[in-house]
Amino acid sequence: TIALVASAVFVAGCSSDKSSSSSSSSSESSYKVSKEEKDYLSKRFAELTKTNNETVGYVYIPGTKLDEPIVQTNDNETYLNKTFEGKNVPLLGAVFMDMDNKKDFHDRLTWLFGHARGSKVEDHRMFKDVNYFDKQEYMDKHKYVVIETPERKYYYEAAFLTIVPETTSFYRLDFESDEDFLNQLTNVKKDATTKNDSVQLKATDKYLVLSTCREEDDTIRSNLYLRQIPDSEMNDFLAKHKDELKYQATR
Repeated sequence: TIALVASAVFVAGCSSDKSSSSSSSSSESSYKVSKEEKDYLSKRFAELTKTNNETVGYVYIPGTKLDEPIVQTNDNETYLNKTFEGKNVPLLGAVFMDMDNKKDFHDRLTWLFGHARGSKVEDHRMFKDVNYFDKQEYMDKHKYVVIETPERKYYYEAAFLTIVPETTSFYRLDFESDEDFLNQLTNVKKDATTKNDSVQLKATDKYLVLSTCREEDDTIRSNLYLRQIPDSEMNDFLAKHKDELKYQATR
């Protein structure tokens, strides 16, 4: 099994001012969250928060076995060993959001961390399946990721995967401007191991990173960058992909 080093250990170049985290522009859209979705999420999170009141979301990747609740607390160490159910299980823990991200996924860049588990472990818990995105064929077959929150679902498309040292300067949460954010994405993508060329980098988009360690060297990380589908594109996106994005439990 493989350890995931707490993100707080390798924070680089972060500002204490979070005011610039969110995109500075928004798009008008006719997209509305359906009553059916609201009712589903209400029941879903009522159950999840009974188990853990630090629940902020749920992540799954259709066609894979990645299927986990997301928690957030006031540090980036607790859930390295603490499971969603509250047990102490090193090298399992829980999927957790960076302590400084907004729990509503409205930051320009949101970070989620989870253990990779490794090939010697039979299960596919936490972020084991993230490392499979280092193969282009796998990325091409599993392009979409779903995040459920108490208010609504967010949909993401895989943009690129990078393999970097745990001390990477690309670990940032704050950006001074649209230009700063776009430069960051551009620089990170330059050395991507796999990429989805249909995703065009834009400063106004929001991104999610699924970060885990590599089996061959637990001091390096797989960071899977995902573009959030904006509300202006949601109606068309769901018309094409809704059926394939339905939740199927594998946990």
